[in-house]
Amino acid sequence: MTAIICMTQEYWESTQLSIVRHYGQCKIGGHIYIIVNEQGKDIFQLSAEAEKAGREHAIEPGEPADLVRMDFIRYYRKLGRDRFLNVLRDNRTADDKELKVVFKQIINEIINEHEKDERD
Repeated sequence: MTAIICMTQEYWESTQLSIVRHYGQCKIGGHIYIIVNEQGKDIFQLSAEAEKAGREHAIEPGEPADLVRMDFIRYYRKLGRDRFLNVLRDNRTADDKELKVVFKQIINEIINEHEKDERD
């Protein structure tokens, strides 16, 4: 069965899930989903940074604010928003375990390419 891993802001803010903007997270089907910015920083970390810097918004208007399942945030952070969403699109029928394998493989390929580039 396919799993819900990420909901883009365009999706969640136009549904009943829009209430999450007041809490920063929600629980669906036993999984916790947290708002993250395009770098994968969660809303709680961003709020603390914004408060410390005297900014009004944790995530500035116009910046993506996706709702990501907590156990996938590390992949979102390592791959970046666009690549993360592309992997999800390319693997629509995969379950969460299969997706984790795919994400780990991609991250390992990136690390290997980076190490190869450093050696050359």
